[in-house]
Amino acid sequence: MNGRAKKAAQPKKKANGYKMPAPIPVGEVINDTISKKKWRIGPSIGVGGFGEIYSACEHTSSPKKTSNYPYVVKIEPHENGPLFVEKHFYIRNASKDEIAKFMKAKKLTTLGMPSFYGNGSHEYKGEKYRYLVLERYGKDVWSLFKEAGRCFPPATVFQLGLQMLDVLEYIHSKGYVHADIKGANILMGLKKGTENQAYLVDFGLATRVNEKEFKPDPKCAHNGTIEYTSRDAHLGVATMRGDLEILGYNMLQWLVGELPWEKNLKQPKSVQNFKETFMKNIRNEIKQFTNVPEALIKYFEYINSLKPKDNVDYTKCRQLFESYLKSEGVTKTGKMEFIQTKKRKATRVDDKNNDEELNSDEETTQKVLKKNTAKQNGDIKLIKRRKKAPTKSVVTEENSENEEPDESIEKIPTRSKKRKSVEPAVLVKVKKTKMAPKATPPAKKNHANISTQTSAEKPKVNSRQVSFDSPICEIIGEKKQVRGIKISESPNSSGDIFDDSFTIEEKRTRAKKNLLSDEEVTVKRVVKKKVTLKPKGKSWKNTPAVLNGRSPPK
Repeated sequence: MNGRAKKAAQPKKKANGYKMPAPIPVGEVINDTISKKKWRIGPSIGVGGFGEIYSACEHTSSPKKTSNYPYVVKIEPHENGPLFVEKHFYIRNASKDEIAKFMKAKKLTTLGMPSFYGNGSHEYKGEKYRYLVLERYGKDVWSLFKEAGRCFPPATVFQLGLQMLDVLEYIHSKGYVHADIKGANILMGLKKGTENQAYLVDFGLATRVNEKEFKPDPKCAHNGTIEYTSRDAHLGVATMRGDLEILGYNMLQWLVGELPWEKNLKQPKSVQNFKETFMKNIRNEIKQFTNVPEALIKYFEYINSLKPKDNVDYTKCRQLFESYLKSEGVTKTGKMEFIQTKKRKATRVDDKNNDEELNSDEETTQKVLKKNTAKQNGDIKLIKRRKKAPTKSVVTEENSENEEPDESIEKIPTRSKKRKSVEPAVLVKVKKTKMAPKATPPAKKNHANISTQTSAEKPKVNSRQVSFDSPICEIIGEKKQVRGIKISESPNSSGDIFDDSFTIEEKRTRAKKNLLSDEEVTVKRVVKKKVTLKPKGKSWKNTPAVLNGRSPPK
């Protein structure tokens, strides 16, 4: 051994290549040398793609409950980069004075742009960390979306869209694009009076607007969250029209539950092609969904009309969203309802379920009785229906609705089962009149009746074919003559009515040992008997008295 001491285990790296920070204990104090403030770390409230988020408070206070921490601290190892970008964006563009100035110019009472309260570096167990202190907010929109069954009411979707348009206008006015708008990065207000205000956070991918000529950059291709990435970002260029496009994809997902390309997210190029096709034929492509308001379709059409370097007309976009909210009687700052109450979840047309809501049993019974009492006679048994289905045509006699039923018709109630017809279930059973059998005419004397011929007399067709025309019984010892062939006497009646070659054999046998008696028992069994036929020369005397309607020669 070389005697060298082992190094401390380094924090693991995530799949994206960013190093995750070691856990910071509750109560750890970090010092902000710039603002001359100290912050106390609270319980962790989440882990991001490159760091961890902790609740926090000022050093002088020590809350006992997690809900009493009014701030959050985002921490990442110094070698990571996203928090560095976000920290400098906040320092340059998110001061309270700048935000207040913009709100006054636009006559806004609230704005979803977060403010920062401190930043700096902190060392813990020999590891150097970068941190950023922000205001604490409530639940993120993605969590609310999943809780609502992946569908928001349309009015809530356009309320969120309007509030995000205000934030995007502020960011774009500072020469930046967000490039990663999604439900997980939109948080609802936590303070009293801000419960219905959404805040756009996480500026780790914020990029300065490129003033140069629009040129694809393969190194930055497909940046962002793949399901919402704009067509420009797929080419590696972040644009202002791209931010609007990303917002549009989010709004469409909040309305319909799933974007058309969500099943191909592992193939960025395939997703890019999907989006190109979708945006080129926006009206035709959006027909695959139901309940998509016209305002959102016009919003996408306006995005298509923009060139990469064009300035966005935010007023026009707001008018599209506000016109829809006005038609629904909702305001931008009104209460947001995240649970769908009135309308069904929007779905694709080809997957649309045609089932209607179930009716109560009492209402169904009253409606059917009121409708059919005058039309139907006899016993009626109503069937409970769970689904409304098109009625099937029933074949009945003409003009028979108001006539008395015939005596030969008996109406019986049907057994309970599912039926698709809205008419009450009535089964009509017609009694068939039994006809008296016709008497069989007497057979002529010396006439060979084909219906009473034995199986031996009839020509052999198939050895496996069973014949049922043998005589029921046979007179013991009677000699039968078949077409001139004389058969020897049979000691007993036929053993099988299907074959005359069987006889019954009697055999004495001793009883089984388990019986108490030694008495012998006679057992009868059927055995097959060979029949020897001795053909004789043909003679007209052996033929029936009448043959083919003619008498034989004398």
